[in-house]
Amino acid sequence: MSQSAADTNNNSKNNTIDVSKHNARLPIWVLSPQEETKARKNLKDFTYEKCSQYVKAMADCAHANGVKVFPACNPQKEQMKECLLFYQMDKKYLDDQRDLIILNKIEEKLKQNNSSTAKS
Repeated sequence: MSQSAADTNNNSKNNTIDVSKHNARLPIWVLSPQEETKARKNLKDFTYEKCSQYVKAMADCAHANGVKVFPACNPQKEQMKECLLFYQMDKKYLDDQRDLIILNKIEEKLKQNNSSTAKS
């Protein structure tokens, strides 16, 4: 068994996937359009999780100021925008989400191969 297969096997036992151990970028065509959409949705969820304090500050300000939201909440809006764009514009974070999907696919294939081998 190769080292990468052993790492994937060990990770599947722990139910964790370590993206940092995956050092080779796979071509984007490895993902189906649905998987690419899922990677982008996961990035969006990840980004909002990382920027939750700024999003909450903007929402609280908007709730407090009503119609005057934009002149009153510009500082909060700028902080939120800066945080969100930091994660969404850096390709590293999208690549990490793609890698997670690919590693999950590899893990599923290994499980299928192990179960079919066990039945034989």
